[in-house]
Amino acid sequence: MLITILLIIFALIALYIGWYLVAHRNRPFLIFNPATNLSLSHAVTFWGVTMLVVGLVGLVAALINILLVTVIILVVGCFSGTLMLLSLMIFMR
Repeated sequence: MLITILLIIFALIALYIGWYLVAHRNRPFLIFNPATNLSLSHAVTFWGVTMLVVGLVGLVAALINILLVTVIILVVGCFSGTLMLLSLMIFMR
């Protein structure tokens, strides 16, 4: 029961991050300005859609409540979040 609640929280956070990135793909946010850098805009769009998919699959995994699917989506979500942050560090100048 607790893992399901934590997975729902994880999925909601991933959905929020994905929505935020997709919503700001052509607007400045934090120290980034995707409107002036086309490759940054593509990266933000890619990672935003990826995090939206991770969040949606995470919610589905919480509903079907199969442990293997839960573990897989948590691992994929953690790796995609880490890779997103590492790839966005390239644009910090």
